[in-house]
Amino acid sequence: MKKKARASIFLTFGLGSEKEFLVDNLSVLLSSGMDILATFRAIAAETKSRRLRKLVERMIEDVENGDPVWRAMESARLFPPQTVSLIRIGEETGRLVQNLKILALQRQKDRMFRAKIIGAMAYPAFVVALGSAVGLWVLFFLLPQLANTFSSLNMPLPAVTSALIWLGQFTQAHWTVLIPSIAGFLLLFVLVGFVIPQTRFLGQFFFLHVPGVGRLLKDSETGRIGYLLGTLLAAGVDIVESIRSVAHASGFRPFSRFFGYVADRLEEGQTFDQAFRSYGKTSKILSVPMQQLIVSAEQSGTVPQAFVSIGELYQFKADVASKNLTVILEPLLLLVMGVGVLFLALAVVLPIYSLVGGIG
Repeated sequence: MKKKARASIFLTFGLGSEKEFLVDNLSVLLSSGMDILATFRAIAAETKSRRLRKLVERMIEDVENGDPVWRAMESARLFPPQTVSLIRIGEETGRLVQNLKILALQRQKDRMFRAKIIGAMAYPAFVVALGSAVGLWVLFFLLPQLANTFSSLNMPLPAVTSALIWLGQFTQAHWTVLIPSIAGFLLLFVLVGFVIPQTRFLGQFFFLHVPGVGRLLKDSETGRIGYLLGTLLAAGVDIVESIRSVAHASGFRPFSRFFGYVADRLEEGQTFDQAFRSYGKTSKILSVPMQQLIVSAEQSGTVPQAFVSIGELYQFKADVASKNLTVILEPLLLLVMGVGVLFLALAVVLPIYSLVGGIG
């Protein structure tokens, strides 16, 4: 089992688009009346990815041996736990096709959202990369040449120039240690903050507290959960089971804890209002008007519609926030780049000005 798990981790790396292909085709083929084994075989025959074909064949083998579909997907480690959880609920309640359609639609929305974020960050990333390249050129090539000239003239250098020259000389002398150390630190940061499940909450905590970005991520996650929960409730899934499933489906620990707590309280017989009041940090997940909307919907029997409305509202807010992200970042980015350019310009111009003044 350990060898199988390690092999699956290796096989699933970098299969983003192939996973979308699998979910979309599972939904379409199962809704047409095909059984699950025939569906898997059709997908295996159609896919061009050798790695995905191998994983699908492994799932076919597991299903033929009597495992449920969700267990086969879990063993293949092809999808995250929240996706497997929704598939499990769909299979146990007889609504596998409907849940797969929900997953396919939600993953499509996630792709569109990621595309918007990438588009919003493309320009700032380009400016930062270009500015960093210019700064490194000044630090490694221009300032050392000026340093040799100034030292031959026995000129006192300004503090900012001396600091940059020292930094360039130190980096050139120890680059064999500095570059691997920086690369290792960045790799460790990515692994701890975004890859390892046990420590992923650290990266989430960091980005959720970044001004602008945190609000965008919260709105997007609230919209996604609202849509999933409203759709599951409208499909007839039990409310406690639906809320528990979205708790597992959330990729953010604060949301997962909150909805898990609400599911436990509802299972004990409490109302939404009692669960919200007893949690203590509800306002950090849902605003007070949204809480009142859910409480009123519970009293009027329109909870599914209320969660669908919340999903649509927060997805709209996330779309607007993603469009405004570039507008917010541009002046901040220009300010930071302006300070950096001014710092480098002073480091280069001040000694030249002193040299010209000394010659005069």
